[in-house]
Amino acid sequence: MRALVVGADRVRPICAELEQTSPLGVTCTECWSGRQPGDARRPLPADTRVVVVLCDRVNHNLLFSVRRQAEGRGVPVVYCRHSLVDVRAKIARLVVADAERRERTGEVRRRA
Repeated sequence: MRALVVGADRVRPICAELEQTSPLGVTCTECWSGRQPGDARRPLPADTRVVVVLCDRVNHNLLFSVRRQAEGRGVPVVYCRHSLVDVRAKIARLVVADAERRERTGEVRRRA
């Protein structure tokens, strides 16, 4: 599963955090700084399963474009500050909400 981090230049700790969160299942992260004029027109990668938007570093056009594309595909978007603590908290909420959704819909995987 791929994660997309939007809105910052130095995101190695955030990418490492996403890849280490085992319930999320992220194996690869892609980062868009948002500084290039064409970033707002870039399509989301096809295998993206979660988008992390660092709100204090992104412009409105890029935010609107990413949000619209993610909602069209049903990909969850996490909005947070450029802070590892904030990213951890928001990802934890996403994992809990996904587990609750799976439990309600009966998608709970049974272990053998």
